[in-house]
Amino acid sequence: MTLRTGVASDHYDFLHQLETALCSEGHAWGLLHAGAGNGTLTGADGAAGGYRGGFGSVAEAFTLTALDAERFQVVGALAGDLGVAIIGRPFEHERLRFRINAGSAPFVAGDRFTLNTSPAWTLVRRYGCRNTSFRTTNLTNPASVFDNRVDSWGSRPVADLPAQATIEMIGPTSVKAVTLGIGDSGARGPAAFELQRSDDGAAWGRVQAWVSQTWPTAKMRRSYPVSGTVPAARYWRVVITATAGADPLEINDVSFHADLNADFELEDRAQWIVQAPGLDGQKAIFIGAELYEDSARAAYNLNWYGFRSHNPLRSLRTQVNVSGLRCLPLRYGPFAYWLAINGQRVLIVARVGTVYVSAYLGYINAYEPPSLHEYPLAIGACGSTETLTPDATDANFRSFFDPGRYGLVVKYPDNVWRIHANRYASGANEYGDSETPGKVYPSAMSTSGDRAYLRENLDGSSPVLPLILGSSNPRHSLGEFDGCGWTTGFSTASESRIDQDGSAWMAFQNAFRISPDNYFALKLD
Repeated sequence: MTLRTGVASDHYDFLHQLETALCSEGHAWGLLHAGAGNGTLTGADGAAGGYRGGFGSVAEAFTLTALDAERFQVVGALAGDLGVAIIGRPFEHERLRFRINAGSAPFVAGDRFTLNTSPAWTLVRRYGCRNTSFRTTNLTNPASVFDNRVDSWGSRPVADLPAQATIEMIGPTSVKAVTLGIGDSGARGPAAFELQRSDDGAAWGRVQAWVSQTWPTAKMRRSYPVSGTVPAARYWRVVITATAGADPLEINDVSFHADLNADFELEDRAQWIVQAPGLDGQKAIFIGAELYEDSARAAYNLNWYGFRSHNPLRSLRTQVNVSGLRCLPLRYGPFAYWLAINGQRVLIVARVGTVYVSAYLGYINAYEPPSLHEYPLAIGACGSTETLTPDATDANFRSFFDPGRYGLVVKYPDNVWRIHANRYASGANEYGDSETPGKVYPSAMSTSGDRAYLRENLDGSSPVLPLILGSSNPRHSLGEFDGCGWTTGFSTASESRIDQDGSAWMAFQNAFRISPDNYFALKLD
């Protein structure tokens, strides 16, 4: 599969790197090998699981057939003959990228690798402001300019005009309208102002100007549509040059709109949405994140949502039949990460200090066919509160494979989101959750019972068991997580490699927990 590893400078940089990994190239998955040779197929750089699609990838099956011990013919079901891959050298094509490495047993003619690709994910939305410091103004009482309240406002003496209110978004978009509100006197409202845009926050250009504006009612608001098509930009501002006659200027609201019919404003919290194509390239799987930043709490998080269809007039959290948030707590500082991507899901693991946080975002492998279970979407992370931090130690701070209350939600065949929770916190203690019907097995087995006794295989290797999702009410065996499994921590530590059944895996712990029954394995190839 497309396995990416790296170091992010902070949570915001991680979102950039995640977007690049998902949306800049296609993804490869489903590697199988048959033959006498025991060499490996890896990423072009030799990394296990690092084989990838390219910028031209589509949903396609590939067959790599050995011509002799040193050469493989590469053939795509749609692309046809892509040429010959030489052992030990990167194979780079717009459809597929990999390297075949020699093993102790040489390849022979007819040995074969097979794998599949799917298209790149699509960026659907990237705008809004990271936090209040990205909404600035030279009016007094700055918070009142952006808080959508009519009972407070900012002001500026006429002699000190122009006044400005500026937003810096996480990505470029086009502003289609602005809204201005005034204080308790129409004469102190803005009479002349303009909307400006900038690509870098330094060089500004006028988009549209308004003059001779009057305000007959105190505390009123008025929206101003923008004429024509305006190029997208990250930086926008309203510049006010005159009042309607009185001193000082008073403004109780400045809002920027992508659409006047939308239920959100562009100065609101940053939101990011992508669409996964599915393994067949024909799906529309919607996943989104809000950035949450609170320096007082040391909370720097990505709060994840899933939904069935995208409405551009609704905010991320008000999309129809949205999952509700699942929090991935990160930090404002560097951390290592792992991404395992295919066309239907992304698995995220991040090491924040000595804690490993993780998320599963996308389709599971449902037991029922698509005709019965059309949209088996799972959104799982470390909890369901947006203020979660990586130093939490309560029972509800857990990984998706052994969720607490309420870190995992899954869409069932009846189009209902159902929560899955294995454990819950009661004071300083944790207990098995007997109230929530949804569970993940074998993680849901009692930590004081059978799960604690699952150990190594007889040959000393670590087992990798399917992570199975199901519910007791309604009684339903739903499916399995794709690309990960349960493993034991006996003789295994986080980031240890496990070789099992011809595949490579990497073990990770359950948040801060290091007891042997608190590990899962991420499939590397």
